[in-house]
Amino acid sequence: MAFWGVEVKSGRSVTHSSRESGGRLRISQATLGLGDAIKKSVVQCNVGNRTPVLLCVLIPNQTESCHLDLEFEEADDVVFSVLGPRSVYLTGYYVRPSKSNAQSETESYGEDVENTQSESSFCSDDDAYEDSFIDDD
Repeated sequence: MAFWGVEVKSGRSVTHSSRESGGRLRISQATLGLGDAIKKSVVQCNVGNRTPVLLCVLIPNQTESCHLDLEFEEADDVVFSVLGPRSVYLTGYYVRPSKSNAQSETESYGEDVENTQSESSFCSDDDAYEDSFIDDD
């Protein structure tokens, strides 16, 4: 895990390139920068040619920081920008794949029970539900 942080100034965008990063980027907090402006600042991100997504709105003297849980593993560059008068600090960290716990995409995380036969100990012969269902035919 490696720390990541950047100041996104109003009117200037910051580009994060996954090709230059040390793993998946996880952003955990946005904090309003110092200044005298009392108007809100909106943080947005844009990935590739898609429509920008608003991440948070920070308002001086009300909401000056925001917890985020965003993870980027994009092939395209991610562009962060601020709409409003004050800068915003984005902080987080890089998540590197664990070599000891790495699982392939085809490996199951649980047991496939679709085609297995088992007897339930929770039901008995007294638990007949045939009369409870409505038959529309």
